Amino acid sequence: MTDILLVNSALKDPYALYRRHRSGPPLGLAYIAAVLLENGFSVSAVDMNVPFIDFEYVRKKIEREEPIIVGISACTEAYSNALRIAKIAKEVNPEIVTVVGGPHVTFTPIDTLRNKEIDIVVRGEGEITMLELADHFIKGSPPIEKILGISYKAERDIIYSNADRPFIHDLDRLPFPARHLFPLRFYQFPGNISTSRGCPYNCIFCSASAMWGRKYRTRTPKNVIKEIIYLVEKYGIRSFTFVDDTFTVSRRRTYEICELIKALTPDIKWQCSTRVDTVTEGTLSEMKNAGCYAITLGVESGCQRILDEIRKGITLDQVRRVVRCAVKLGLEVYCSFMLPHPGDTIETVKETKDFMKELVQLGAMVTLAFTVPYPGTYLYNNAKALGIRILSKNWDDFTATKPIISTKHLSVTQIKNLYKEIVSDMYDFMPHNLKP
Repeated sequence: MTDILLVNSALKDPYALYRRHRSGPPLGLAYIAAVLLENGFSVSAVDMNVPFIDFEYVRKKIEREEPIIVGISACTEAYSNALRIAKIAKEVNPEIVTVVGGPHVTFTPIDTLRNKEIDIVVRGEGEITMLELADHFIKGSPPIEKILGISYKAERDIIYSNADRPFIHDLDRLPFPARHLFPLRFYQFPGNISTSRGCPYNCIFCSASAMWGRKYRTRTPKNVIKEIIYLVEKYGIRSFTFVDDTFTVSRRRTYEICELIKALTPDIKWQCSTRVDTVTEGTLSEMKNAGCYAITLGVESGCQRILDEIRKGITLDQVRRVVRCAVKLGLEVYCSFMLPHPGDTIETVKETKDFMKELVQLGAMVTLAFTVPYPGTYLYNNAKALGIRILSKNWDDFTATKPIISTKHLSVTQIKNLYKEIVSDMYDFMPHNLKP
């Protein structure tokens, strides 16, 4: 018998699912599992984004392990599958407590709890909240009305929402993620590491600041290096991905981490995502010397007016400068773009295509995704004022691989055609050795 079974819900879109299972183990659930294990609970886990894991596998695991609590993590694209997992749990044993967390349900707790298979929604960070829920249902204390950060159903299916839980200030207090619960050999990047939480920026398409707070909270450089050493010694991992939304918010901290990495064995390699306004040539050089081999830059648009409207807070000249510096240093550079933005027109989309070509000429690689108005974002909450029409109420459609919005200037047909035109042109324009 297992106290808690944690399940990472599968994405519905096959292409997105392929990308997800190739990335790395689900750190959110791995952190929650580590805290529960540290406090004496028995825990098992399933990542449904791993190949060959299906709903029948989950059903049999629930039947075999008889968990008291089934905790499910779900982003928007995986939400309907999360409901299916909870339904399976209730079919196996109606007494199982079904708990769901993640960015989607954090912003839609009431709608989520209207589903009869869901008992509790965890809003925001889940480690301490899940520990207190385990204490409540397995040890009998604390009372559920005292557990911060949850919404839940009580007698006669009345929905209650307790006060928000304060964010964890000292991230060094958390144990390292319980990666041993997941099949690391199936992941392309098993050494994914989170070194910070919170986002000080205000992009209208992103829910990170609402989910994790506007205050940027960090692990100390020594704690980050301690995890790297652990992964090297425990699993032989030597290539790492820092999964922070922006790894280089603090240049001083970036330098400190780089200095500590350089003191390790010289074959440590890593990559990260960053912003063009948080790095200099000196920062990039230090990162390269410490084993960084690739950076991902969120550019989003090739039109300065659009960048200003979406509150990106960067300039096209900053993008050019950083790409030039990074390529000169020998870094792989990936620049991501989105289509459409609320103010996009055929002309601004052409500017984006031209800028993408310019960055490829400078040596960068570029990607293009459809804009998705996820719950919790300014884009979702203010769609009408922005002239955005959300084209589906089915959460399965909220994926970056197909258009889900039209704008005041662009119909969905125009958006599809513009996307196809850019992808086709960029394929023909890319250097031959970069094509698949």
